[in-house]
Amino acid sequence: MIRLKSLLKEDDIVKNKKTGNVYVVKKMDPSKHDKPTPAEVDKAKAANGGQLPKGEQPSKPISQQPQGQKPQGRKLGGGDFKASAEKSKSKSEIPMLKDLMPNANFDRKPLSAVTPIERQQISTIIDKLAELGKQAKEKGEKAPNFNLCQVSVPGTNLYCDGNKGIPREDMPQFKGTPEPGSPADKLPKDETGEADTEEFFKEMLNKQGIKVSEPTEVPADRLKATQSELVGPKVAGMSKVLDDLNHPAYEKITAPIYVSNDGYVLDGHHRWAAIIAHNAANPDNQIPMKVRVIDEPIIPLVKRSNSFAEAMGIRAKKADTGASGGPSPITK
Repeated sequence: MIRLKSLLKEDDIVKNKKTGNVYVVKKMDPSKHDKPTPAEVDKAKAANGGQLPKGEQPSKPISQQPQGQKPQGRKLGGGDFKASAEKSKSKSEIPMLKDLMPNANFDRKPLSAVTPIERQQISTIIDKLAELGKQAKEKGEKAPNFNLCQVSVPGTNLYCDGNKGIPREDMPQFKGTPEPGSPADKLPKDETGEADTEEFFKEMLNKQGIKVSEPTEVPADRLKATQSELVGPKVAGMSKVLDDLNHPAYEKITAPIYVSNDGYVLDGHHRWAAIIAHNAANPDNQIPMKVRVIDEPIIPLVKRSNSFAEAMGIRAKKADTGASGGPSPITK
């Protein structure tokens, strides 16, 4: 099991107060250093071959920005991190979401109000989990597990603060390995032997008079997790795919997920969490979450969905997250 402390114990990412340079030190000195913004961290990585410098490097101080541009290192406000959906629909966003999810509560802090430091912490963890997964794959080993639900910003939906606490093994699955002789066993299977029952699920809802919206886009951070486990390396890998629009898995990860009318994710938690991670690291390149809203609250919807999956013969997937004990939530 990997704990949050072991992921973050190596270094502190700092910005020199005099030079404006961003680099890594063993321990931050408040008299010399400030915390850099995620944009400043990304810029420092880009200028150093993708890695942050270890210690102060000889370089020119940050130059004066041309008139009309934001100066480097200025204090950023919540407006700097508004999702595109929030910028274009600042006054109509909540009514729009309320129309889609009338039973949802949107009083929790959105991503636009999360501090740059909290964003940086999330991005650092995702980067390290992705690197651990890459190293394990190169060695032919399984990536170390880490329950990403333990990385949470209190008062937000990032990632699982306020989740319903349902273990992943008790969540419905519409795609999976079917039980021999079950209805799902008669369906076509992919290269991994899994059958997809999603179309039959939609048909079942229709027959039972439960409306399902057409695919629509919402800010991912307005949705809430239902399950209490997210496999960290899996989310990290998906998040890195989202950096490349041409990646063959991009469309699959950004495909619509099912959510309840009170704003909870029913199926597609890891794809939702990957988009959250991408948006936290890329305030100027937000990806909206495509959703189909099922007109039912999450608790009865989970029960209905599990009954369907059981009847079809699709067994739920247990999350191997190494969640025992777990790290502490991110705090300011």
